[in-house]
Amino acid sequence: RPGVIVRAFGEARAGATGLEIYHPEYRLSGGSETPVEEYYTPIYPTTEGLHQTRLRALTQQALRLLEQAPETLPDVIPDALRQRFQLPGLHASLQLLHQPPPDVDLEQLAHGLHPATRRLALEELLAHQLSLREVRLRIQADGAPELPSGRSLQTRFLAQLPFALTGAQRRVLEEIALDLARPAPMLRLVQGDVGSGKTVVAAMAALSALAGNCQAAMMAPTEILAEQHYRSFKAWFEPLGIEVAWLAGKLKGKARLDAKAAIADGRARMVVGTHALFQGDVHFQCLGLAIIDEQHRFGVHQRLALREKGEAGGLTPHQLIMTATPIPRTLAMSAYADLDVSV
Repeated sequence: RPGVIVRAFGEARAGATGLEIYHPEYRLSGGSETPVEEYYTPIYPTTEGLHQTRLRALTQQALRLLEQAPETLPDVIPDALRQRFQLPGLHASLQLLHQPPPDVDLEQLAHGLHPATRRLALEELLAHQLSLREVRLRIQADGAPELPSGRSLQTRFLAQLPFALTGAQRRVLEEIALDLARPAPMLRLVQGDVGSGKTVVAAMAALSALAGNCQAAMMAPTEILAEQHYRSFKAWFEPLGIEVAWLAGKLKGKARLDAKAAIADGRARMVVGTHALFQGDVHFQCLGLAIIDEQHRFGVHQRLALREKGEAGGLTPHQLIMTATPIPRTLAMSAYADLDVSV
């Protein structure tokens, strides 16, 4: 219609005749009096069936509700902390990020450096820390088997090895031994490069569990890695008279039934496998130590599921987590706030 002003917007790209916008969004204006919006139009990550227009409408509705009843979303960051880092309040941050004013620093927004973005990031980190701390407190309130050092078994095991333990391995083993001797569940992350001997440390810890008449289980993220661990433990432990079981998704039929039976009745004192270990039909006689390789490949829920396998007897198994991923100590304290860290 003559006289109608169409405002089109979208991603501009260079075309054969100049700038082009493919599939633009548009709004009809009644005339030159129609004001330009007072803020930038946000672009949200979309999912099938949920269009940008709908997302924006929901966001604007939420912001209006927040303005009418600000007490429904309290600001959990203390004023002193916000002032220290020069961060805006929660409501102001949400308003700015969803309705950026024309004079906002777009470079800061694009690179996540704007104080409003940092304010929300701080709250996410705080929630993460508090949730992991809560997990740790709940777990440590449970009882755990007090495991001896297993020195006799460990001495026989070390005599088989063609090498001596390094100073770092001995130091980490001392930390683990102190944890295992306590009546509270161990929650320890062991970080070391590939080839640094983490598996030997795990084997020594497992022998403490076996010496305490408990079982030990080691879970790896892939069948290839789990099978490598199984071969190592089988070669190390069977000469000591310790039966080692293997359980993974590819194990089928009678072999799977036999493995589950050996785990349930305690014949298999050392168990190695994948996520199949925490499936509902797998039962341990007495799981004293859960060893998890490459923690970042498993979620917290999977870790907790394996822990629950040992709770049938009223005690929570100790947990030893291993990773070869280099993690700065300060980051480890944030990402794994529920764990003690050994390097």
